[in-house]
Amino acid sequence: MPSRRTPGFARLPALASAGRTACPGRRTQVRSLRVRVRHVLHALVLVAGTLAFAFLLYRLGWDGVHRVIIGTGAWFAVMAAIDAVSLMCDAGGVHSFTRLQAPALGYWRVFAAQASGLAINRLTPGNSLGEPIKVTMLMEHVPETVAISAIVSFNLATLLVAVSVIVVGVPLTLLVSDLPSRVELVVWIATAILVAFAIAVALLIRRGAVGTLIDAAARLRLLGPARATRWRARIADIDRNVRELGANRRAFAFVIGSRILNWAGTVVLLHSLAIHLTAPLVIGVLTVGLLVTWASNVIPLGLGLADGGNYALYGMLGAPPAVGLEFAMINRVRTCFLALIGLSVMAVANLAARRASE
Repeated sequence: MPSRRTPGFARLPALASAGRTACPGRRTQVRSLRVRVRHVLHALVLVAGTLAFAFLLYRLGWDGVHRVIIGTGAWFAVMAAIDAVSLMCDAGGVHSFTRLQAPALGYWRVFAAQASGLAINRLTPGNSLGEPIKVTMLMEHVPETVAISAIVSFNLATLLVAVSVIVVGVPLTLLVSDLPSRVELVVWIATAILVAFAIAVALLIRRGAVGTLIDAAARLRLLGPARATRWRARIADIDRNVRELGANRRAFAFVIGSRILNWAGTVVLLHSLAIHLTAPLVIGVLTVGLLVTWASNVIPLGLGLADGGNYALYGMLGAPPAVGLEFAMINRVRTCFLALIGLSVMAVANLAARRASE
């Protein structure tokens, strides 16, 4: 009997070695499947984005787009150039967050992800559906934790800079403008909500934003203890990277630069409308106007909401209310220009990724 069992035991090292050599092959198959799934996802999103772009152009009407471009003349080219450089600054901010963990990642790969995600954001409700696209496009080149933490960190930095602008600008607007008391109350309430939200976000960052959400889900029994433990271990690097976003001065410099360029584009737009630029008008449009923009992002291109909000805002700031309608229309065409850039870049990036994986 022992002699019959010995060959079986003797084969165990060989079987173990075969298992070890099979594991890398299995991991390669899983990795290849994930790559194919990402490519299919990007292709579907690109098709959906193109259809949404065509539909929105149809809603705007070619006559409206032509009137904006011809009516603003060379100033539209200036605004388009400013918007393109602002997009490059945004990509620089994301790249600054990725280069800490993935220094070999090139800037233009990050630009492709940022431009593609921006296009999907602008063409879909909520202005946020493009964020997963940014992550999955970055995951073609960097680990999942690096991609997620970079996009989350950039979005948080953008939020904090924008809220800081509103906190400083709203009191100045109310000081130099004669707004109705009810409007002032609404603006103060909106500003207070934003400040409270920013403070809550800052506290979440210090505690570990994603980990805190997982803990809350576990307490509500939406996640089992074992799964919550696995997820905490998986996102530990993400929370650590996001917690250090304040130390990345280079990224914040790009975010602030993008905000300044956005202001410059708005001032050029106001100048192209041939209206008298007063301090209350410029400060109000750059600060309170940001609240209008955020509120109107619920609908792609802010159709309807941006028109009504800007019509009322311009009237209260002492400008002809109809200028607010022109402002909203020109901004839509600017958005279409950025969306066209993003969809074109996404198509090229997706084709290049497919060829590289073949």
